[in-house]
Amino acid sequence: MLRWSNTLFRIAPILCVALLAGCEKEAVRPPPPPPIPPIEVTFHRDMTSAVAFLTKSLGQQLMNTARPAQTVVPVEEFFSAQSAEVTSSGRELQRLLAASLSQSLAPLNFVPLDINSANNAQWALLANYAMPTPTERLQPGNWIRLQVAMVESSTGKVLTRINTYLDSAAFNSEPTQFFKDAPMYFTDSRHRDRVGAMDGQSRTLNEVLALQSELATAVNAYESNRYAEAEQGFTNIRKVASNHPTALTGLYQTYWRTGRKAEAEQAFNELVAAGIDAGTLSVKLLFKVGGTAFVDSADLPIQYRLWMKSVGQVVSTKNKCVDVTGHASKSGSPEYNERLSLQRAESIVALIAQTSRDARQRFKSAGRGYQETIVGTGANDATDAIDRRVEFKVRDCAGN
Repeated sequence: MLRWSNTLFRIAPILCVALLAGCEKEAVRPPPPPPIPPIEVTFHRDMTSAVAFLTKSLGQQLMNTARPAQTVVPVEEFFSAQSAEVTSSGRELQRLLAASLSQSLAPLNFVPLDINSANNAQWALLANYAMPTPTERLQPGNWIRLQVAMVESSTGKVLTRINTYLDSAAFNSEPTQFFKDAPMYFTDSRHRDRVGAMDGQSRTLNEVLALQSELATAVNAYESNRYAEAEQGFTNIRKVASNHPTALTGLYQTYWRTGRKAEAEQAFNELVAAGIDAGTLSVKLLFKVGGTAFVDSADLPIQYRLWMKSVGQVVSTKNKCVDVTGHASKSGSPEYNERLSLQRAESIVALIAQTSRDARQRFKSAGRGYQETIVGTGANDATDAIDRRVEFKVRDCAGN
């Protein structure tokens, strides 16, 4: 018994040292990071308030995220998630948010997306806007949803995503000149990938950002009347993406603006052929509210005739058939809009038939009223122009 006591006496200090060492080791562990404060969706009457909210929210959400070694972070224009168009307000939001974030999250330098900023970027801020869906819970009034997402360029991982709402009265929905002139809506797979990237559905974004930066630069040149520079930019994009619809339509618009009508028609033929190969055409035919007459702004009626001639000829050459579906905005009775949407489709088929002998066999018209609106507000202005559309869905002619 005495021997055991002596042994215990000798090892007790060792046990105490060991226990104390363990306690000391436990004591120097860093405390867990503080929880990120919850961010509530808010509603803003002006862009300044919306930008301040987005800046504060991004800062809070990224508080415990290690900063990238590359400090330049490109910021996208706020593009329409529904039509892929960019407005002057979308571009102004891009500028304001980049400046605000640079001040708030220094040393990170947020700059509008261009060729230089996309080069070696490790983070990127993606941004879009959309008309809210009927299921969204909103305050009284008319709102536009703004969404931003900070992503890792190399992985596509979404680091954080923020939504907020801006009073539609403070947002100019008129497209910028390039998108206003465009003969197509760019709602193809590339557009869907851009929207999906904000939900973490994309792969590496480096190539996407590089291509989008080339487009932004070429579009800026076009809108600044630097047509030679714009043509070169769109041509460069086609070297890596030959059937890129924005590049093709950019060439068409540049040729048309500079009076090179034969080259413009050839570019549009290629644009239509690319759409047919992809299975759909999104030709942008703008109808007057409540009717089948086209918007008669500038030389649009002349261009419309060229477009329909091209559609008829290319469809025939590729031996395809097309379902032409008319749509209407969400105002008026369902019965009225059913008739109106069908009349729009029929008027397009009649126009195509003027230059295509077999159009009546290859093109079938139908109307969907406002069952498939994209915006769905019934505002009957630039914000829901895409709802007053005609869609071309390409198919094989078997059993036509």
